[in-house]
Amino acid sequence: MVKEVVRTDSLKGRRGRLPSKPKSPQESPPSPPVSLITALVRGHLDTSPDLSSLDYSQYREPSPLEPVITEAEKIMQFYTLLTTSIDVIKLFVEKIPGFSDLCPEDQELLFQSACLELFVLRLAYRTRATDTKLVFCNGVVLEKQQCVRSFGDWLFAILDFCQSMHAMEIDLSAFACLCALTIITERHGLKEPHKVEQLQSRISSALQDHVIYNADANRKPQYFSRLLGKLPELRSLSVQGLQRIFYLKLEDLVPAPPLIENMFVASLPF
Repeated sequence: MVKEVVRTDSLKGRRGRLPSKPKSPQESPPSPPVSLITALVRGHLDTSPDLSSLDYSQYREPSPLEPVITEAEKIMQFYTLLTTSIDVIKLFVEKIPGFSDLCPEDQELLFQSACLELFVLRLAYRTRATDTKLVFCNGVVLEKQQCVRSFGDWLFAILDFCQSMHAMEIDLSAFACLCALTIITERHGLKEPHKVEQLQSRISSALQDHVIYNADANRKPQYFSRLLGKLPELRSLSVQGLQRIFYLKLEDLVPAPPLIENMFVASLPF
C-alpha cells in the first residue's frame, strides 16, 4: 500500500515537470556560449561611447572658410584620436573571457597586431554610410570632411567597409563575437599558439551556436561564413591604415607616439 502511494506521487511529480510541447532550438540555446557571448556584449557596451555625453569640442561644420589649421596640427589630432581610441579598445580586449589567461607576451602581440582592425570594425559598426559625423571610440565626434586630410584614402576604404557591414545587418551578439575573433587569432610569433587556438575555438563555437539558435540570425543566409569573411577584410584595412601612418611618419612633421611606433614592430612588412 505504501509502495503504491510512493509510486503514484513519483509519477505525478514527473508528469508535472514534463514540457507540454518540445522546445524549439531557439528556446534552448546551450548555456556556456550564452555566458561567453553575454560577457563579450557587456564588454563591448561598457567600452562604447556614451551617446549622451559625446565630445563635440573639435567638431566643425563644413564651411568655405576653413579655420586655419596647420598640417602638423592635423596629424597631431589624428595621432591623438587614434591613440586615445586604442586605449579604449584595450579595455574591451581585457574584458574578453580567457584573454588574461594568455601569457603577457601573447596578450601584447595579439593586441598590437589587431588594434587597428578593431578601430576600423568598431568605427564601421557605429557609422552609417549616410552619416556626416564620425563618432570615435573615445567619444570624440568629427565631421567626415575633417578627417579627409589626415586619414586620406584610408577613410574612404573604411566607409566602403562600413556600407558592406550594415548591409549584413549584424546583430550585437554576433558583432561582439566578431570583435573578439579579430583579436583572438593566429599571429606569427605567438609563444603559446595552442592556448590562443583553444580560446579562438570557444569564441567561434559560441558564434556558431548563436547563429543556429537565434531566430533572427538563423534566417540570414550563410550568416556565419559571411561574418568570418569580414576578418581578412579587416586585415587588409589594417595594412592600409599602417601605410597611411607610415606616410605621415615620413613627412616627419610630428613625432609618432610610442603606441603608434609599436604597431610597426608587431606588424608584418607591407
